[in-house]
Amino acid sequence: MANALNGLKQLVCLIESGSYNPDDEVQSLYNIDVLGYPIRENFMSRARYFGGTCNLWAGRGMKLTEFDFQKREWISNSGWPIAYHELENYYSKAAKILRLPSFEDFQNFALNRGFSQTERALFGNSDLKPNIALWGRKPLRFGAAYRSSFARSRNVRVYLNANVIEIKLNPEGTSVNEVKIMTLNGNKIALRASAFVLACGGMENARLLLVSRGVQEHGIGNHFDVVGRFFMDHPRAVLGKIQLFRGQRLPLLLAVPLRDGMGQIGIQLSEKTQRKERLLNNYVALEREWSPGTARAYQSFVHSMKIILRRGYSGNRFTLSEVKLAKIPELIYLLAPRELIPHFVYRIFKAARRRLGKDPSELVIVNYCEQVPNPASRVFLSEKRDKLNMNRLVLDWKLSSEETRTLVRLQELLSQYLQKNNIGSLKIDAGELNGLSYTDASHHIGTTRMSESPRTGVVDINCKVHGVRNLFVAGSSVFPTSGHANPTWTIVALALRLAKHLQNQFP
Repeated sequence: MANALNGLKQLVCLIESGSYNPDDEVQSLYNIDVLGYPIRENFMSRARYFGGTCNLWAGRGMKLTEFDFQKREWISNSGWPIAYHELENYYSKAAKILRLPSFEDFQNFALNRGFSQTERALFGNSDLKPNIALWGRKPLRFGAAYRSSFARSRNVRVYLNANVIEIKLNPEGTSVNEVKIMTLNGNKIALRASAFVLACGGMENARLLLVSRGVQEHGIGNHFDVVGRFFMDHPRAVLGKIQLFRGQRLPLLLAVPLRDGMGQIGIQLSEKTQRKERLLNNYVALEREWSPGTARAYQSFVHSMKIILRRGYSGNRFTLSEVKLAKIPELIYLLAPRELIPHFVYRIFKAARRRLGKDPSELVIVNYCEQVPNPASRVFLSEKRDKLNMNRLVLDWKLSSEETRTLVRLQELLSQYLQKNNIGSLKIDAGELNGLSYTDASHHIGTTRMSESPRTGVVDINCKVHGVRNLFVAGSSVFPTSGHANPTWTIVALALRLAKHLQNQFP
């Protein structure tokens, strides 16, 4: 947001809770209590320092589709109040910011000449369709990328170690007068502006609205008890294995290096099948099978590579000494080695495997689930307080049977077409399916959802809080549905759209 407004005549204040590096005391302000479905233990999913949680991003870029935006009558509370075409132009601009390869070039390559004969056979039906995930050469770190340009900027001011603790409305509750800021050592500041944008993540955006009760007794924008509700993620499960028959190859499904990054094809249900069988928009990605010995070695590999290549909070994000060995194989599939090693090393590695004919014959299925928007899945204020005397958050994440029903049906159809085309066989351990458990994906979605009416959401089609003329929200908290894709690309596209709106509304 700040970078999109950099160089314009408006004065922009970027208020950052942390500094340029991680700090345990600042990070503790993100501590939450978990009441509902459990999230990953000993995993840092949010970063509270300059650049934000982008400092932890693994780099996967995916676009939502027009179908994700549509009202689906079999999914309650689905549908976006804006048309998909309103984001299309911003997706291309966001891709350049994230330094992703060209979506159109990879799509044309994959569909026209890149697919192997096996891959063409797999998608030669009306039930399964490919989707696309892209990675840049390395994940963009916004703090590192834009720190120097902000230092030189004539209109952007960055304030570090400044925690917004309350939003102050005018007596009528129709406009924000100022925000209250507090440092950890007790200094207090009031900041006034013509417009305010909350860009604190899918949980903290809701918390700031809920704690600001000076004028609206239940929190800003919360007249109808919607703030904090409809919390969604993309539940993930490593479940199922594919044994490929001799001579069958799925190169694009296992990711291919590109000149300016990497691309991978996933498998999802067609829109026709979703409508016919009233299913969610789940998808699966395939990864090579790893031996138990590799899994054990991966413990030290992940820890070392995170320190060497990502720096920052690698130790706190992966406290591997506290993770049970049984969880390590799952970690391999959720954060594959290709996402941890330098791009040039990955390209050499893949080229060598191709020359040696080392295509894997056993593949593991990583399942990514869309969630039904559920008002009972939510974050709300705890009685406990943090070091700034703000109420901590409680997360009550709810999953439904629909996520699993769609997962099972997608695997059934995948198995059917693998066998029909003599590609391979899909196997699931019955015990694993009966005791299926998910992990979160750190995709915090929906707590300040976009809607046409304040009865069903928190912000309008321009991401403005209903009834408050100069308060806006940026981030995946405004998504009405989670869709099938990881949210980063869409977050950036919506931020660019909001920045353009602010330029027009507050010249």
